[in-house]
Amino acid sequence: MNPITLDKMLTKVGGKYRLVSLYQKRLRELQRGLPALVQAEDEETLESLVCREILDGKVDLLMGEAAEKLRKEIAAREADEAEAAKKLTGKGAAAPAAPAEAKKAD
Repeated sequence: MNPITLDKMLTKVGGKYRLVSLYQKRLRELQRGLPALVQAEDEETLESLVCREILDGKVDLLMGEAAEKLRKEIAAREADEAEAAKKLTGKGAAAPAAPAEAKKAD
């Protein structure tokens, strides 16, 4: 990474420790399969992609109360989605069994 790009990212994020944290967390997200927030160029490395996302202002590092609030919102949303999926799975499994039982009774 050239020094000019590094300086721009440091200025945008607000310091080297915040930049390292943001860079590392976003790189981990991309490695786990989350979608990129900018269009990837041919054979671009994930490291380069993270730099472009930071420079374009697509990602930010949340800390303190803002991060805790977001974690709680995500946990609640995931719990709601899990409950909805559980209900759908339960209904889906019971529906085909009922007509089969009715045929046996006839």
